[in-house]
Amino acid sequence: MRNFIYFIILSFILTSVSFASGDTDVISLVDRVKFFTILIPAAIGDSINPCAFAVMFILLSSILREQGNKKTVILAGALFTLSVFISYMAMGLGLYKALASTNSVFYLKLVVGTLGVLIGLANLKDYFWYGKLFKMEVPDSWRPKMRSLLKKVVSPIGAFFVGFLISLFLLPCTSGPYLVVLGYLASESATINTWGYIYILIYNLIFIIPMIIITLLIGLGYKGIGELREYKELNVEKLHLITGVIMLLLGVYILFDILV
Repeated sequence: MRNFIYFIILSFILTSVSFASGDTDVISLVDRVKFFTILIPAAIGDSINPCAFAVMFILLSSILREQGNKKTVILAGALFTLSVFISYMAMGLGLYKALASTNSVFYLKLVVGTLGVLIGLANLKDYFWYGKLFKMEVPDSWRPKMRSLLKKVVSPIGAFFVGFLISLFLLPCTSGPYLVVLGYLASESATINTWGYIYILIYNLIFIIPMIIITLLIGLGYKGIGELREYKELNVEKLHLITGVIMLLLGVYILFDILV
């Protein structure tokens, strides 16, 4: 966490220095604040999704059962998190480049803004009527296969490789906020230039923070898996509420940005 904070500070310092020197590839402070206003809340809302929590609990319980070594649990959790990070970075960079080639900024913002509102409303539905009609989580039909894959993992190396597959299972649960951010950054690609890649990096660093925290809590013995799982189950609707409010506000913000 400390290194992440240092990275953010360093990014601001470097951009400020470059801007002062007249580098045309650097955006203004006002624009930086605007982009972080979109990016950080969306990344936080995405990072606290119940699906990622459930995946970590299944994986780490399997490792702990087979190995019984908490250091191995930490290594497995770290490598799994790394593979998820790599997967989401690769998907994000590819999609960002594709969307940035779109000619119509107006329609791109209209689509991602509307998507943000719909994702927000869907998550709010899960707060008030959880499980009705649909859930903003991994589809029930996918879950047995996902659990089967995770329970077969008995080593840190296995956790690393299975992370790439599990990233695909998590897409229905985690891709919404990411798509909104990528679409918005792509719509502003002419302004932010290469800084779009740094924003995507920061988004994904925020996204994996809860995974790191869960790994450390379990690996260092501060919390048991059952205790954390119970806490998640008791607060799953609240997690959807937080994400819903964030995404609804961001969607409205982006739609309003079209009119300004």
